[in-house]
Amino acid sequence: MKEKVSCAQRIRQGLSIRRITQKDLCEKTGIPKSAMSQYCRGSFIPKQERTALIAQALDVNEAWLMGYDVPMERDKTISLPVDAIPITPSSYHCIPILGRISAGLPIYAEENIEGYTMTDLNGGAEYFALRVQGDSMNAVRIQEGDLIIVRQQDEVENGEIAVVLVGDDEATVKRFYATDSTITLMPQSTNPIHQPQIYDLQKTTIKVLGKVVKVEFMP
Repeated sequence: MKEKVSCAQRIRQGLSIRRITQKDLCEKTGIPKSAMSQYCRGSFIPKQERTALIAQALDVNEAWLMGYDVPMERDKTISLPVDAIPITPSSYHCIPILGRISAGLPIYAEENIEGYTMTDLNGGAEYFALRVQGDSMNAVRIQEGDLIIVRQQDEVENGEIAVVLVGDDEATVKRFYATDSTITLMPQSTNPIHQPQIYDLQKTTIKVLGKVVKVEFMP
């Protein structure tokens, strides 16, 4: 697995690509010139809220700016499944809708299931649906109340949208990025309250429950 390059390198690269100066970036973000100079030199790493401001000003992906081996462009849409089969009545099967997924219970425990829905996805995999709570992924058209269809698997690629269990907390839906020592869960939201969540794997247990393969949008 590739390790990250430095955030300082990515900021300098972004400045060069966008053809703007540190002064321009300070004006766009409101970050003091002294702090920006330290970020560009690599003396300090910007905190999460400033990382988000810099990424927005440079119009780059926050994870790219943080040094992950992902495309530079900002994520704007969710990839729809490529393994769906033609829609015919006989191709549908029933999968559970999970309301909340918590640590300590099997994923399909009765306490987690709030109902059932039909899907045409198969391919020999197991699927479940999850009711979205909150607006942390609304920038990729995953809104509160939507149903996401999740293929159950314990690994995903960097940049994919996954359902992840963090420690003993409930499951969350975020873009997933990993190095050998850290996991970053990246929100995709128009609400600035949502910031990247970075976890040290030596301190926090992270479990991937599945990959989001389809969204059923609420009207």
